[in-house]
Amino acid sequence: MNEILLSDSEKEILEWMWKEDKEYSYRDIAVQFGEDSEKRWKKQTLSTFLTRMEQKGVISVRCEGEERFKKRRYFKAALNRQQYERERARHLLDCYFDGSLNQFMSALNGGKKLDGAEADELRKFLEDV
Repeated sequence: MNEILLSDSEKEILEWMWKEDKEYSYRDIAVQFGEDSEKRWKKQTLSTFLTRMEQKGVISVRCEGEERFKKRRYFKAALNRQQYERERARHLLDCYFDGSLNQFMSALNGGKKLDGAEADELRKFLEDV
């Protein structure tokens, strides 16, 4: 999967969708983020965010109804939070550390050796994975 780059607004919509594992109608989303909400996003702005999120593969869209009578659209998060974070972390590791967990850990720790407690904590984590 390619890197998932979301704007702050797109991430806000996705985080809201993660609160419940369900489909949301456009109306549901507009109530939360539209012109009558605290966000006050115009219909076109909200539609642009949703279209981009679908293109990025983070939401799925299901349509009902006749084309000429404006289909009803339903939106659902295509990735849960854990999947999203895993994809972002994998991309970071691959792009900046040549996929090397060792290089990443060294950079994360500032190139210093782990002290005993940190090494024990890391060992326990690796045993549990």
